[in-house]
Amino acid sequence: MGIHVDWGNDDHNTISVSYERSWSWTDFADAKVQIDSLLNSVEYTVDILSDSSQSGGLPGGNALSVLARSFQSAPSNIGKVVVVGANPFFKSLLQILQTVSLNRAANNIHFAKSSDEARSLIKLASSIRLSSS
Repeated sequence: MGIHVDWGNDDHNTISVSYERSWSWTDFADAKVQIDSLLNSVEYTVDILSDSSQSGGLPGGNALSVLARSFQSAPSNIGKVVVVGANPFFKSLLQILQTVSLNRAANNIHFAKSSDEARSLIKLASSIRLSSS
């Protein structure tokens, strides 16, 4: 499989998604099912660290449409989505999605240059949620 999905920590409040060099939209759909299953298995907000730094780029097809559907159907407990290593085209598509979408999940997309920076953003989001509850 070209995309790996797993809990990112033992607390099950972060999902780790990593893209291999070569992946397909079928891999993406399978990963989405796994992500939604993990999100639906808990009743609290879960952040996603999506690492595309090893990806060779997007597969052919209507990427914006696939990504938009993915975020529109996301479970309501999805938190911050931090994307690491997005190539300029992928980053542009996600930024377009943020601009045109009223979906909360799409508006929670953030970009990081490294996994360490992504983990810091997720840790900050988690601590803000804890302090406000």
